[in-house]
Amino acid sequence: MSRSTGEVRPIFPAGAVVRYQNPAPEDIALDDLEFFPNMASGTESTSQERNILDEGRFASLASFLRDCIKDYLDNVYCYQYEKFEIIHSWVNRAPEGGYQRMHYHGNSVVSGAYYLKADATQSAPLMFDKPELNTQPYIAIATREQTLFTANRIAYPSSTGTAYLFPSHLRHGYEAPNRGGERISLAFNVMLGGIGLFYKL
Repeated sequence: MSRSTGEVRPIFPAGAVVRYQNPAPEDIALDDLEFFPNMASGTESTSQERNILDEGRFASLASFLRDCIKDYLDNVYCYQYEKFEIIHSWVNRAPEGGYQRMHYHGNSVVSGAYYLKADATQSAPLMFDKPELNTQPYIAIATREQTLFTANRIAYPSSTGTAYLFPSHLRHGYEAPNRGGERISLAFNVMLGGIGLFYKL
């Protein structure tokens, strides 16, 4: 007797994480940047009051990231909007052994991370937590293996020239110890203007 199998169709996923690869990553000088301690992690970051992508040295990278954002908004989520803007951008620098506690970004729709310096085989991966269920009662059932439907956390490798875009409300970080030297990423937040049919910003 044959075993019954069905066609698996994911329903209402938590959010799409999309990976983009820069075909020509630049070695951008960062020695003159002023870094400030991040008290919630083992990293240092530039002041978040600045939009660092506005600086001339990042012009080519900013153009690449805007192309990625447009693809994400138009072809992944198919949002209806008039314009988008990168409202915050900053550099995170993690020494070997550094980490970033799980967190999310408020007051933005889409967030992203671009790796200026990272080693896919040794640097800490970018991790995402599955959103918690708010329904009661909740029964926790043990599983034989982690799958798309049972995993509570997923990790993506961090490597130089790679960008990840994701919904800002998804908790993310890199709690695994960083190995393989310094890990440098550029993080950014995106907001939309002229959203939907009901109101305009």
